[in-house]
Amino acid sequence: MIAPNLLRTLIRKDVALKSKLLLLTGLVYLVSPVDFLPDVLVGIGWLDDLVIVPLLGWLSFRSLPDDVQREVIQDDLGKQSGSRRLFVYLGILAIVVIAVAVMGGMDTSLDPASIPAAD
Repeated sequence: MIAPNLLRTLIRKDVALKSKLLLLTGLVYLVSPVDFLPDVLVGIGWLDDLVIVPLLGWLSFRSLPDDVQREVIQDDLGKQSGSRRLFVYLGILAIVVIAVAVMGGMDTSLDPASIPAAD
């Protein structure tokens, strides 16, 4: 998984600010409620996240110095044998997807009839 190694580049002093900003922009966009396609459109709303966040991560990786890129890849190849970690990540992803689906199905509309009238 290259993402944790890429996140470690945020605290390195030999990484350019441009690369850090691209990565941080992707992370902020991922957790931000403001999207190009609203996330309440289940499935379709997640498409922009699935395209924009990896694209910004890739651009951040490509803007890293060559030696840092090699270190990120080497760290990833050295830790690739842990399939248990993959199952942990997939489990967390499944829990998040189920939680979003359940919360998305809740009726949270502010219907004018539900607001008490002021006297």
